[in-house]
Amino acid sequence: MNIPFPYEQFPGVEVPDENLVGVFALHAPAPGAGGDTLIREALHAPIGAPPLRELARGRERVLIVTDDIARPTPAWRVVPHVLRELHEAGVQDDAIEFMMALGTHRSMTGAEMAAKLGEDTVRRYPVHNHAWDDPGALVSMGTMERGIEVLINRRVMEADLVIGIGRIMPIDICGFTGGGKILIPGCCGEATLDAMHWIRVDIPDEEVIGRPDNAIRRAIDTMARQAGLGFIVNIVMDTEKNVLDCVAGDLEAAHREGCRRAKAFHEVAIPGPADIVITDAYPFDIEFWQVNKAIDTAGLVVRPGGVVVAVSPCYEGLSRVHADLVLKYGYRPREEIKALVNTGRIRPHVVGVHMIQVGQVAKDKANLILVTDGISPEDVARMGIGYAPTPQEGLKQAFRMVGADAKVAVLRGAAEMLPVVGRAAQEGTTG
Repeated sequence: MNIPFPYEQFPGVEVPDENLVGVFALHAPAPGAGGDTLIREALHAPIGAPPLRELARGRERVLIVTDDIARPTPAWRVVPHVLRELHEAGVQDDAIEFMMALGTHRSMTGAEMAAKLGEDTVRRYPVHNHAWDDPGALVSMGTMERGIEVLINRRVMEADLVIGIGRIMPIDICGFTGGGKILIPGCCGEATLDAMHWIRVDIPDEEVIGRPDNAIRRAIDTMARQAGLGFIVNIVMDTEKNVLDCVAGDLEAAHREGCRRAKAFHEVAIPGPADIVITDAYPFDIEFWQVNKAIDTAGLVVRPGGVVVAVSPCYEGLSRVHADLVLKYGYRPREEIKALVNTGRIRPHVVGVHMIQVGQVAKDKANLILVTDGISPEDVARMGIGYAPTPQEGLKQAFRMVGADAKVAVLRGAAEMLPVVGRAAQEGTTG
């Protein structure tokens, strides 16, 4: 069977029928209400909070925080509805500004902000990149649970209403995106980002992945509420940026309901572990740092000792911010990375967490082959993983590693997938 990829530069891969377990993807939901209708309805019936037009009445400084270019959320679909609510509350344009929640990602360009928020928005309102690496742009909220000092963007603390716009999907680090994550760690300083990521390392995956209520999420919510996150608007969407659902309201109550709805779409039933897993990372292909989302998913599906073949253009290479340390040390087994972090040779901790996530698949559990034209074969080798110029060559190498009779599973859009291996998913979906 020939299986195509969502990239012009990579041909499809031919998998022998006798080897193919299946091609798995998010299911296409039945047509429903349009995105604008869903967003409007969510704002008119918020969960756990008064309507935004009531909450915003009398506010003098409103900060709207959205996820950045590393997330494909069509914030431009949501922003006009939020602005309409603010204007209905009597909030004037000069009281409204926007913040891009970068975490430790690179700054967004003006053109990227316009694409994310809409050209009219960036013309009418100030839009700021979160300056995670500028001490002068941060203030301390004090030390929270687990001894974490919370350094947050000063503009967040100066606002008298903070609204978070984002998207809910499964993620390894805290179960699901969305909710308070837009501030914690989206608008935090480097030390807080490091600590928030590092506490995840020793918490078992099964206590976090696909679970909206977990220790990491509870810490995020506590800190986000203290930082002043007063209202969220979170969408559920497909890989083509179509809005499938929307929740609005309290950062915990609305988010938990959003996770419940999102889970039904993102869960994919897979009959059992595969010897070889082929996956693309679409639409998370800006850099290898993003591709890790698809590798995390593939790692849940591949059998111990198997092979993951990850296909992505990695348009901006390994990482515009963190590449040096990864190229210096490469992806290694979990305990080696922990030792490097604990002895201070790898900092910040967020880099160590990323390296452990990739290493868990590439070293501890299975083997990893990367198919890309965005990172040189030499640098892929320095990363400590395999390289192939085409998906077919990647599969050929994988067969050599685990045998010609190996069973192959293909994951399409794995970065957004919550695989349920060996049992039925909530709604069940294979393709």
